[in-house]
Amino acid sequence: MPGTQIIAIDCGTQSVRCLIVDVDTGAHSVGATESIALRPMVGNRIEVDPGLIAAATIRVLRSTLALCPTPVSIAITNMRETAIAWDKKTGEPVHDGIMWMSQQSQNIVDRWSDAGLSEQIRVKTGLSNHTFFFGSKIAWLLDARPDIGADAAAGRVAVGTVDSWLLFVLTGGATHATDVSNASRYQLLNLQDLEWDGELAEALGIPLAALPAIHPTSSDFGFTDVGIVGARIPITGMIGDQQASLLGHDCVSVGDAKATFGTSCVVGVNLGAEATLGEGLVTSVAWSHANESVVYEMEGSAFHSGFTVTWLDRILQLPANSNALVTRSTVPPEGRVAVVPSFTELGAPRWLKGRGASIHGLTMDTDARDILRAGIESMAFQAFDLVSAVPNAQRHGPLSVDGGAASNDYMCQLLADLANRVIVRPPSRELTGFGAARAAAAFLGIDIPASSREEGACAQFVPAADRSYAEGGFEHWQKVTQSTLEAGSREARVPELLG
Repeated sequence: MPGTQIIAIDCGTQSVRCLIVDVDTGAHSVGATESIALRPMVGNRIEVDPGLIAAATIRVLRSTLALCPTPVSIAITNMRETAIAWDKKTGEPVHDGIMWMSQQSQNIVDRWSDAGLSEQIRVKTGLSNHTFFFGSKIAWLLDARPDIGADAAAGRVAVGTVDSWLLFVLTGGATHATDVSNASRYQLLNLQDLEWDGELAEALGIPLAALPAIHPTSSDFGFTDVGIVGARIPITGMIGDQQASLLGHDCVSVGDAKATFGTSCVVGVNLGAEATLGEGLVTSVAWSHANESVVYEMEGSAFHSGFTVTWLDRILQLPANSNALVTRSTVPPEGRVAVVPSFTELGAPRWLKGRGASIHGLTMDTDARDILRAGIESMAFQAFDLVSAVPNAQRHGPLSVDGGAASNDYMCQLLADLANRVIVRPPSRELTGFGAARAAAAFLGIDIPASSREEGACAQFVPAADRSYAEGGFEHWQKVTQSTLEAGSREARVPELLG
């Protein structure tokens, strides 16, 4: 690839990859990728070996540097909320990383709720009192392991999300920092002054001494260590994966929105300079560049959207192209198969818990294709649920989609019909890494063009004149979901979660 390049490290739930981005044209390609294996799930605990993440990242970066030996900078984007703690002196993790979907911190959430802290968390940080976020995970670890808690309070143990961990590793322990977009998912960042809230940290029992320094998204994060990656390269951008996707979609104006269909489905909306709160959704920092106002975003995550179809593919064992061949059902809405993908819980905006995912409406005539269709439809239904929860002022214009499941035309058309808005699908499937590269370039004074927005470059799905099929299916799915999970919703303390 000719020209000046940036390498973007994209560390997700299931893999880490490096993207090579040409800063002049925006053209990009994957340099290398490697899968990440999680620990076997034990009860409600889902964990990962931080050393495995670090080693995989170094290998992928080294392989990419063999293809692109002189990048002008490196960007890091990452799965958020996953909590990691490590010894500052040795650089060794002191516990397995607690994954974003893990629910072992429910006792901490309940304790904070009983102490009346839910509203304080919501108002100050824009987040809910929920196991999903970083704060409760770290509080659980410090509570479960008093030795780690004591070392954290003394400044001997560092804590952070995946971006902070990778930065520490890649710089040879020189930098313990995070960017403001990732920091806004800690349950500790005050959205108004963009600093750690000391009063809230004390109330939650999380020592400030263990937390990373906060930098703008586009900033000087130090240099890679030659002994670790084989080259000394500046790291000039760090950004959470969903905020990176928002930037990669070029959602840079107020009201611009995107939906990413990965392991989960995440809908994000650019709020501009106002940190507006929305019921059932959370408000975070989208990004900040030097000498510019911070940009906020409103967001909602349906936890197991894309995972549902991956799971169905595995158990149904249909031919590889079955997803692309799905068509409408001829059965009336109330007679259709419905999938409720609450493997751990549903996620925003309903925040309903259950006792596992479920399939409804099976009859003697049901075949595997009916179940697969229901799984694909559940992705559109959950995405529409999230879009509908966005305040009216931010609910306009096209909705841009990406992620593996967004390649399914049936799902995209169903979402267009439900939302009654045009769905735009850019040609690139690497908009998260691309957005991270744009953030890193901004520190260097470079504006990478968003080539995917060019005329004719995107696939478009226009709402049908008759949307009754989509609306009837969604109404049926709503009823099934509510009746299935309503008992769990009481356990989840829904009113407190929604703020």
